[in-house]
Amino acid sequence: MQPWSTHQYTLLSIKLFFIIVLGILVLGSCKTVSVPQEAPSKVPPLELLPPEEDMYEGVAAYLSIGDPEKALNALEKAQQKDPNSRETQRLFAEVLIIAGKLQDAKRILSELVRSDPKDTEALYNLAMIESASMNSTKQKELLDQILKIEPSHSKAQAALGELLLKQKKLEEAEKAFQASLSNDPSNITALLGKGNLELRQKKPLEAEKTLTKAVELLPNYPFAYVDRSKARAELGNFEAAEADLTKAIALAPDYGWNYYDRGRLRANMGKTEEALTDFNKAIELEPDLFLAYIYRARILDGKEKYSEALADYQKAQALNPQYPYLYVPMGILHYKLNNFQKAAECFRKAAERDETEPAYHLLVALSYKCANQEQKAAEYLERILPTLPRDSLYYHMARYYLQPSSDFFIVQQVNNEKNRTMKSRMLFYLAIQYKLQGKMNSARTYLLEASDARTSGFIENRLASWELRMLPKDR
Repeated sequence: MQPWSTHQYTLLSIKLFFIIVLGILVLGSCKTVSVPQEAPSKVPPLELLPPEEDMYEGVAAYLSIGDPEKALNALEKAQQKDPNSRETQRLFAEVLIIAGKLQDAKRILSELVRSDPKDTEALYNLAMIESASMNSTKQKELLDQILKIEPSHSKAQAALGELLLKQKKLEEAEKAFQASLSNDPSNITALLGKGNLELRQKKPLEAEKTLTKAVELLPNYPFAYVDRSKARAELGNFEAAEADLTKAIALAPDYGWNYYDRGRLRANMGKTEEALTDFNKAIELEPDLFLAYIYRARILDGKEKYSEALADYQKAQALNPQYPYLYVPMGILHYKLNNFQKAAECFRKAAERDETEPAYHLLVALSYKCANQEQKAAEYLERILPTLPRDSLYYHMARYYLQPSSDFFIVQQVNNEKNRTMKSRMLFYLAIQYKLQGKMNSARTYLLEASDARTSGFIENRLASWELRMLPKDR
């Protein structure tokens, strides 16, 4: 019996590694696939979460691996036939890639390319290693090299399309995907890339058709369903989008992001209880997924579980301290919990980060007033007053908050306002000042108008509705 080669010993260790890899390979690759965007939100500007960056990371590197078991079987057959052949070396490199031993694979493939610079398969695998290593410059060089040698290389064209899509070069990406599919209509990388490109081009109907082809070709790949759900959601076919995400979850039940995606969709469909269940599961599986805490907090806020909602926002902030969009909802919750000093601090930070929204300044002053800190409110207003447009209601309301003894001018200005939304928002600030002065009837009158459903959604409108419920009942 001949002694085993180094490759044979490594192959045995890789076989053992496959026991784990076969169970987690798909899940490990999932994070490279784009996350579906939220369906259009009904939440108005001041509390609208910013759109999430639509990053398309691509699947070429993952799909280039193929079926691990088949790769292993092919390698064993090649070794039996000729353990030193180029084909055996290339297959061994592919198995190393599957096992995550990228540098070992790179050494073997580089040697193959040195002995034959026109080995397009070795070059392609090297390009996929560079992709996995986030070296897009080198990846592009290798793909260009392949296409000079073999212009019809479908896999290289598809991978180039993905790279261009990541770089938001949409026209060039479209040409690359079309070229790939003209040479191989069943190239799954090109189909998934083209579908995501069509979503970016605001062509959801075309995207749905393209991604349906991908689903048919690769029915056990969960993220083909995830991507198609985006197209269906944009078409308004929310039930079908939900079904796609449910299928993706069935295929990858331990991948938390899919629960998060379905939770967002269900929340926008009004299925808040189901959405809450999804966010709970997403957090259980991905405890560092800070966005899941944010969306769960919004649901808890709607259920008037203010302390729980605030805890979720605080957890999200601890996970991502640089995320700037939490101060407003946290300020609202502190306000509802009568933590007015903390509410003022949150609104102040929101104002520092968004100088385009003067309402935050008024909310800071209002919160200080509610905390019985008139001096702090006055000092803050005096400092920011020069930054407000002098012909705006924000400026006039700030002046009134500084000297609330006479309300004739500000009431006249608010009543003359033609914009219904702006008028209702300013009435909220008037109402709270009246409440603090003990003028409950006037406060109630203005809160009723400020909470008008036709202008609802802004912070002031929502807080007006809440304040109205908190006022003592008329006797």
